[in-house]
Amino acid sequence: MGRQELWLFTMRFPFGHGEAFLENELPILAQGFRRVRLFPLLSSGEARPLPAGVEVERLFTLEEAYRPIALWRMFLDLPRVLRLWRQAKASAPSPAVFAKHKREFLSQLRQALERERLLRQRMSGQFDPEQVRLYSYWTSDWATVLGLWKTRNKRVRFVSRMMGFDMFDHRAPDAWQRFQAFHVEQVEHVYTIAKTGLQHMRERFPAAADKFSISYLATTDNGPGPWERASELRIASCSNFVELKRVALIAESLHHVTGPVRWTHFGDGPERAGVEAVVKTLPPNIRVELMGSRPNAEVIAWYKANPVDVFVHASYTEGGAPVALQEAASFGIPLVAADAGGVREVVTGESGVLLPNALTPKMLGNTLNDFRNSLWYTAEARRGVRGFWASMFNATEVYGGLLKELLNP
Repeated sequence: MGRQELWLFTMRFPFGHGEAFLENELPILAQGFRRVRLFPLLSSGEARPLPAGVEVERLFTLEEAYRPIALWRMFLDLPRVLRLWRQAKASAPSPAVFAKHKREFLSQLRQALERERLLRQRMSGQFDPEQVRLYSYWTSDWATVLGLWKTRNKRVRFVSRMMGFDMFDHRAPDAWQRFQAFHVEQVEHVYTIAKTGLQHMRERFPAAADKFSISYLATTDNGPGPWERASELRIASCSNFVELKRVALIAESLHHVTGPVRWTHFGDGPERAGVEAVVKTLPPNIRVELMGSRPNAEVIAWYKANPVDVFVHASYTEGGAPVALQEAASFGIPLVAADAGGVREVVTGESGVLLPNALTPKMLGNTLNDFRNSLWYTAEARRGVRGFWASMFNATEVYGGLLKELLNP
């Protein structure tokens, strides 16, 4: 008999609006396990609705989540501390980088040791490795905690996902993923979310290559979106207003589009003011709707009700096959995106137009300007986009396969 219970470790889910990918994955996992217990690292705010059989464990208060372990406890644990210190020092790109960040590393380690102590204190009595599967949704904070627990108890085995910020050096300060070597050493298996990530990690850790495989993120089938030809070009996009997503570039590209345009963007973040400044310079033929951060359910409802001609994604770095692209494709919306990470696994000749990573506003604008005269502006093309999505990123199939692996002893 396989495992009956899943312990799923998240950053905040089901609280807040983040980790929306789990809204598609969790219902399918819940069908296979007798019980699913969610362990958000931070658990403040209102929780989203959860499937039957899913419970939330508020393991830490906010103070406990950030509290470092007492110094006297750390000194009693000195062999483990020194082991991680040496491993981190060896993994740093240079002695100078380690020297610069060693205080932050020690601070993070003390927090992780305290979280591990509290996890063992409060949950070890309920943990049966024959019945419970441990799954960290990110290979970051919780993976450190679970790895520390494993160094005390060899019966602790856990799997994790690896997305982007927890994978690539360029996403970390001074290109150093401080605990990554420890994570890979301790984890049983890591699921990357794209071929590019899989290749990167296997090349980075060749001795542990068998620990890595792909499990795509995926989206639920909500049916085809409404569509008919119209006088205006209807563009949608969905991403945070952060530098790497290049939302301002999308706005700037609209200077190069003639004829009526309506651009609707979902997302928010620190670069919103910069995007709004660009929007103010656009000519009157361009209508812009900045919708802000919305729950995923609201975004899906909008797709169901509003015709969209093309979905645009301009990010210059991605760890996987972006869910925003998958969601749009599931409604039959053709895609236009910059080539980054796993984007090319979603944007193919069957689903849209892949542009160079070194994207310019004019390049994107010209593509959009030509869109209504292209083969993508047809009902037949949209059926093809939706068919491609169904063959690759349908949540029922993708997460059903993951569920089988998680249930195995």
